[in-house]
Amino acid sequence: MNVFNRIIMTTAMLVLMVFSIVAIINVFVSFFVWTTVANSIINYVTNLNPYISTGILFLVLFIALIIFILEFSRKKIELANISTDPSGKTMVTLNNSAMQIRERLTSIQDVIDPQVKVVTRQNGIIIDIFSKLVTGISVVDKTKEVREAATNFAISNLGFKVLQTNYTATAFVTKKVKEVKTIKQEEPSSPAKEQ
Repeated sequence: MNVFNRIIMTTAMLVLMVFSIVAIINVFVSFFVWTTVANSIINYVTNLNPYISTGILFLVLFIALIIFILEFSRKKIELANISTDPSGKTMVTLNNSAMQIRERLTSIQDVIDPQVKVVTRQNGIIIDIFSKLVTGISVVDKTKEVREAATNFAISNLGFKVLQTNYTATAFVTKKVKEVKTIKQEEPSSPAKEQ
């Protein structure tokens, strides 16, 4: 669901919630009679200029049609061209490429929760990497290691021409140290010699 549909659905749900709350309270307090409300709405619509009521209904129909079309229109899959030869092209989806690079980066020590975005350009790709780092490490060395690992993986395994690899450290996290408890096993004592 795209942003426009979310806004419309959120607004509709809020209106329904407010209407439900008012209806529940009205059951016990009896602020108004429902037939009076319905009659006033019908009288208002009847007395309204026919051109204005037609315009309002056309606007509602138009918004509903836009929501319907946007809901069922397919999102275009973003592809990147790896190679072209006389027999055809080899393409890879950007989401799949980003997931593959992300899996490679998860094996790097002191890099936590890497997120990868691949952007296509006319003659290659740009890799944008976001992750948390462990505090106390050399940020320059670690980011260089991450960029080189992503670039080398994209070139050698996926066949891309990498134009640029960008890295952003989103946070610094303290490293969790696991406590290792060693239990000393006492050697069984030899029975005392009887004297």
